[in-house]
Amino acid sequence: MDFAVNKTTGELVSALALEINPSYAKYEEDTWYADPNMIESYDKEKVLDVTKIEVRYRKGCSDVINKWGTQYLISPCFFIPNKENLGINTIPESKEHKLAKNWIYNRIIKKNLIFKVSSKNKPSEKDILININELDVNYNEVGIEVIVKDSKTKRADIIIPFNKYDSTFGFGIVIEIQFSKQKEETTEKRNVEWAIKGFSVCWLFEKDFEKLSDEMIELADEKLKLNLVGKILEEQKEKNYNEIKELTQIYSREIDKKMNELNYPFCIGYCNKCNHGYMTKKKTKGGKEFYGCSNYPECNHSIWIN
Repeated sequence: MDFAVNKTTGELVSALALEINPSYAKYEEDTWYADPNMIESYDKEKVLDVTKIEVRYRKGCSDVINKWGTQYLISPCFFIPNKENLGINTIPESKEHKLAKNWIYNRIIKKNLIFKVSSKNKPSEKDILININELDVNYNEVGIEVIVKDSKTKRADIIIPFNKYDSTFGFGIVIEIQFSKQKEETTEKRNVEWAIKGFSVCWLFEKDFEKLSDEMIELADEKLKLNLVGKILEEQKEKNYNEIKELTQIYSREIDKKMNELNYPFCIGYCNKCNHGYMTKKKTKGGKEFYGCSNYPECNHSIWIN
């Protein structure tokens, strides 16, 4: 597991942060609980409280050699010692997703990342390139699989918070890595959710990686496309306006159609008795004119004309 909750502080901390961030070193020997959001299922008779499943911290290592003589890497992680006995299943993460996530995280910590912001005005204008060094990043709070809570809890693959609010980029940048197929509407929805929380968003899909393996990770474009918080909200506002406008036009046409059906020039408005029908001009068999409710026979309200 990449994340665990510290028993003493209640803080959700990544295993990678424990290894490379000196400020977390003092926590290494503490008691840790599994992140409940990563528990898929468990034996309810053996696990009484899903928020109190103890895990252990394992340091990463770059020169492990197995019994067949193969050398490989081990990432820092948290693990559940008696997972099988407790019937615990954790939500699986693909190897590619984990590799990409840790690689991007390390580039952030090493301050080796460039964001590309598309021009708002003309397509012919060049994109604006922003080096992470130009941003007021709070590197002590940069994290993987971070949970942001307010009115609605949201998990970020990687979050880059700022020391203070930036008028262009907001409270920080969220990087989402998505290797499985995702609908365009889902991406748009998650963009808006993060923008409402005050974060700009950067997406990385499988096509954005030229190479992705234990030995080599390369981006197709070294500059990560960034969706600014203001632009996301402005586009959503415009979309909402257009949707409301379209609905208004539909309802307006329906009303016009209904009024035409009721012979509009001879209609004096709603029935004040049933509040459902229209008072429209009618004639008796004898030719006498009156206004009667269109909801007849349920409503027999009428106004006779002298």
